[in-house]
Amino acid sequence: MSSLLSELSTSQTLAAIDLGSNSFHMVIAEQDENGRLQLIDRVKEMVRLNAGLDQDGNLSEESQQRAMECLDRFSQRLRAIPPQQVRAVGTNTFRAARNADEFIARAEHALGHHISIISGREEARLVYLGAAFSLESSGKQRLVIDIGGGSTELIIGKGYKAITMNSLYMGCVSFSRRFFPQGKITLKRLQKARLAAFYELEPVTQHYLRMGWQEVVGTSGTIRAVDDLSRALGLNQDWLSNKSFPLIDEYLIKRRSANKLDHISEQRMPVFAGGYAIISAIFKALGLERLDCASGALREGVLYDLNGRLQNHDSRDQGVDAIVSRFGLDMEQSERIELTCLELLDQVEEPLQLDQVVHHKLLGWASRLHEIGISIAFNQHHKHGSYIVENSDIDGFSRQQQRLLALLIRSHRQKFPSGLFQGLSEPTRSWLQHLAVLLRLSVALNRSRSGTPKDQVTLKVNKNNLQLSIDRMWCEDHPLTVMDLELERNYLKQAGIEVKIKQR
Repeated sequence: MSSLLSELSTSQTLAAIDLGSNSFHMVIAEQDENGRLQLIDRVKEMVRLNAGLDQDGNLSEESQQRAMECLDRFSQRLRAIPPQQVRAVGTNTFRAARNADEFIARAEHALGHHISIISGREEARLVYLGAAFSLESSGKQRLVIDIGGGSTELIIGKGYKAITMNSLYMGCVSFSRRFFPQGKITLKRLQKARLAAFYELEPVTQHYLRMGWQEVVGTSGTIRAVDDLSRALGLNQDWLSNKSFPLIDEYLIKRRSANKLDHISEQRMPVFAGGYAIISAIFKALGLERLDCASGALREGVLYDLNGRLQNHDSRDQGVDAIVSRFGLDMEQSERIELTCLELLDQVEEPLQLDQVVHHKLLGWASRLHEIGISIAFNQHHKHGSYIVENSDIDGFSRQQQRLLALLIRSHRQKFPSGLFQGLSEPTRSWLQHLAVLLRLSVALNRSRSGTPKDQVTLKVNKNNLQLSIDRMWCEDHPLTVMDLELERNYLKQAGIEVKIKQR
């Protein structure tokens, strides 16, 4: 249950795993009594997962096997850490591969932990968070750039908060495969790669230039490798400068092959040219003169985000709040629904084996967002709302978590969509259906939108059935609600879920 939604814990060891398109990273930290983190271990392996994508978008068995061997090694280090204090995230290649579901199942088995597949925007947010915690707080607005194996993230933020985020579909592995096959480097190929990068950058360039920044930070191994090569070629400065690129261009063209690059690690060589073309294009498109390298990146961002959850500062709450604000939802009604949901959950969580922390959170988020579809149309708004939630970028959420939240919203009214639950594995299907029933009952009980029926309703589990008892006087004052509850009972009965309703 807790593999999909992190819960509170008292232990002090945390681990974050970043399963990138080029490299897999793991960082482990100890948390002191004030909640501060101290890194105690760091592991990195170049897996080049994106290089294993064939023309049909499927991951090859060879690339999958490299990943499994790495994850098996990671799992050995994680054995002594409680599962709720470990978070693993998958990025671009996990999002893009056509056979991703099969691969993720194998990867989770090898690692021994759930893997959250995060959106490009969430990846960007976590990259910024990792960079921000590794830098001194300057109070300046900063641009953060991260070039991964399959995507490039651009983020403008201030302090620890990201303001503007974009994930672009270009990375050091994908560009190296596309423009520098067999590692051959020519001026024409460099120009084509940069042109393709300009094409990806064009939709966001003007927005970023209008936003502005006072400092620029790079976080990826690609950028550090370019910085190292720049210094090796004679530019003696502690930052990456736009003066570096003519020197590196000349050096690469003379070498003619990515396999003959001095000052570049053997593991980095096959993907260096593609990453270099991207960062040089970003410098030109955004008019950059200087970039400083930061030690923190996605894995550190995941670590600090996990620590926030353990400290009850959950970024997912902030993400839901942002969606609520954007769509102008009726917060008073959402609060009524949430209060009723959580009261009902408290009454049945033990016999239904529901989790007080995990399921409270999910049900609370669903309560706050259940009417989001009304912004499109009242008719079928549960379907509209489900689509919005599943396809929006919501800070802190993985794709799997958003699908569960969207399914709850899809299920909160009208015919119960039993078929949509069939694709879920046990025990997820069971507890999610229970939460959906609680949400439906809560929505019906608050039809009047005028006051929560606190202390008027009790819910009990009788064998495999739910029994809802309501104060008779309250029912007489709310006849439409009683009619709605009877309708709900019939909908649920058609789905094989028995809910008995009686007045007392």
